[in-house]
Amino acid sequence: MNPLLRRLKDSVPVGMQFFTGDHTLIEVLGRTGFDYVWLDSEHCATNPRALEDTIRTADGVGLISLVRIPEPDDTTAARRALEAGAHGLIVPMVRSAVDIQHILDATTYPPDGRRGICPAYRAAGYSLRSFGQHAQDSDADLLVIPLIETLDALENIEEICAIEQVRVLCFAAGELAFAMGEGARMHSSPKIKEAHAKVNAAAARHNVALMGGPILNPTHDSCAKALEDGIRVFCLGIDVMAFRGVCEKTITALNSAVAESAYTRPPAPESGFPDHY
Repeated sequence: MNPLLRRLKDSVPVGMQFFTGDHTLIEVLGRTGFDYVWLDSEHCATNPRALEDTIRTADGVGLISLVRIPEPDDTTAARRALEAGAHGLIVPMVRSAVDIQHILDATTYPPDGRRGICPAYRAAGYSLRSFGQHAQDSDADLLVIPLIETLDALENIEEICAIEQVRVLCFAAGELAFAMGEGARMHSSPKIKEAHAKVNAAAARHNVALMGGPILNPTHDSCAKALEDGIRVFCLGIDVMAFRGVCEKTITALNSAVAESAYTRPPAPESGFPDHY
């Protein structure tokens, strides 16, 4: 069974998005109780060679590796992520079940798919002898996680959830808010709340787990609310934004102390976060 799905059977998995791919930070992530790392290749410059070494680091600290590919039709990136050892694929900008089926066809071995046969890569153990078992296990454990962030995906949510390999999906409120003309109101827009309820209901009907949660500022109350809203796989934090948050709080703390002294400091730049998030 796919390790993320196995963890889901008796736990609530939690992970973080990584844009830097920094190996030291990934080791810290694995040593502090996280279950998976979301490795991004849509919005950053992660290349196949770097991805393989990054997944090695994640494996070393017991983290499940999920890779967001650059585009829904980038089957080469999907295949290379699995060959590097990824445990699941996150697919952005999904429009319909056709996008998912296209990825599945490219990442499933013949006769059911058209994935190329080659034992000379990491996930296959560089072994001819065990390649048949690897191919069988890879097909059985294949996990594709669609990002529901387009109007088309929202319209086609039932058929997306009905795909056997879609056992987890992520409601991407930010992208969808802009698509709906709501701008940055992803947390307050009634349209987004209605869309989230629609996706939640479809996922529940098809026994698909929702990925999400208060990604930028998790608290006890916000995590509890996410559980009430149906979140089963938590994604809490983005490495670069988490670091920005630490930097802002550090400068704020110092400036407040200096303001009460005989010394001065220049004012802090405007926060990169909204007043309420």
